[in-house]
Amino acid sequence: MPLHFEPFYQNLIDTLAAYHLAYSTMATDQLTIAPKKGAPRVNQALALLARAAFEIENDPENIAKIRDYAQRLPQSSLEKQEVELRLRQIDDQEAIPADFYQELIQTRADSGVAWHEAKEQANYKLFQPHLEKVIANTLKAQTYSPRYNGTNSYDLALDAYEAGMDQKQYDEFFAVIKEELIPFIAKVQAAQPIDTTKMNQVIDAERQAKFAQIVMDYLQADPERVYLSTTEHPFTEFFSNNDVRITTRYIEDNFLGGILSIVHEYGHALYSLNANPDYDKTMFIDAIGSGAHETQSRFLENHIGRSKAFWSYLYPTLIEHFPEFKDTSLDELIAMINASSASLIRTEADELTYPLHILIRYEIEKQMANGTLDYDHLPQLWADLYEQYLGIRPSNDQEGVLQDIHWSDGGIGYFPTYALGSAYAAQLYEAMEKEFDVDQALENGHIEKVVNWLKENVQQYGAQKTMRQIVEEVSHKPFDPHVYTNYLKNKYTKLYHLEEQ
Repeated sequence: MPLHFEPFYQNLIDTLAAYHLAYSTMATDQLTIAPKKGAPRVNQALALLARAAFEIENDPENIAKIRDYAQRLPQSSLEKQEVELRLRQIDDQEAIPADFYQELIQTRADSGVAWHEAKEQANYKLFQPHLEKVIANTLKAQTYSPRYNGTNSYDLALDAYEAGMDQKQYDEFFAVIKEELIPFIAKVQAAQPIDTTKMNQVIDAERQAKFAQIVMDYLQADPERVYLSTTEHPFTEFFSNNDVRITTRYIEDNFLGGILSIVHEYGHALYSLNANPDYDKTMFIDAIGSGAHETQSRFLENHIGRSKAFWSYLYPTLIEHFPEFKDTSLDELIAMINASSASLIRTEADELTYPLHILIRYEIEKQMANGTLDYDHLPQLWADLYEQYLGIRPSNDQEGVLQDIHWSDGGIGYFPTYALGSAYAAQLYEAMEKEFDVDQALENGHIEKVVNWLKENVQQYGAQKTMRQIVEEVSHKPFDPHVYTNYLKNKYTKLYHLEEQ
């Protein structure tokens, strides 16, 4: 049923959507095709645009009208739910001074530029002052929220990326990850390793891009609604329900990374493409949590993109485009795609060790939030945690603390949603398998069966329902992270023949 708002409110969301479109266009260009030397001018413009939109939404007169409107809307209406989602956001930010908000956006934009430069030079010191400033400003912004009590900085940060989550719940979640997966990963690492040498053959970016288009076609990505480009750190940007931009990165000695990145980002894209079109421009789109989003991206990347059924359909085309694999059987390919080994780069990590990459970031973020992080020695802390959990140490800052862009944008609280989303995805996949033969659909090129199931059961709702609510409704049981850990243990027990040892 279409949403019907009073004219003043419809005009407000139309205006804010226009600012968002302008901002997103410039920000996406900045990360993909824009010349580097133009960054300072663009960053200034981004900060001014963000401030203008902020001042409109947080104008006291507008807020008073919105609150009055919320009181007059029918209690059970979707319109009231949408307005209350916006008021929740307004409550947290209305007291932030506009000057400080503009500074915050400027700091984030400048920090992103500094991160790119520091990563290229593998020099954390170039980024450190920007990191300290952007995290400090992000945490300062929280102090204007009526929910801030002086000690709950990380709770507010986590809640901002997945409403309802806090450190206590994540501590309990990661306790399960550590208890169930760390000893199991040790067993896998002690098993006969899978030879993945062929996956590191050099394949130029041009050939990878051609195969990427075939993957996009298999995914049935509509070229009139989805655009693919490249960037240093893959992301998805949502312009509207009919315009989503996804990006990937082609690595010459790791073609799998670029392909799985596309599948991952397309999972994000589907949330916007398949949400109720009447929700466009509303908080039902804008308030979709990162945990919810990562549920869809990790679902597609792992349960679909790493499956034998997915590659079974693409295998003949793979051999045609990459003769380097002509002597590689499908079973050998699948084993290499899913092989587990300790690695330094999160975005290239295997499915089993991936949550430990997130655990490391989670432990660092807790120190960021409570003000105890020693930024001078952050690269060493990072390396120590990688040695503790994965038994390896980075040799430079590029493959260490500088590998992710998230903190440059003040994104403290985002990383845990990758692991939470992976766990949600496992429980959704378990439910999907009970309704139809997923492998058969993928082997026959009918990925629309998977997409339609996700649309019907998950994506159509946008932020109308929380992801935990959706997971529990679809699976007919409470969310349980053991579903995720058991899925991983069963998969890798078979892959590494541990039951035979």
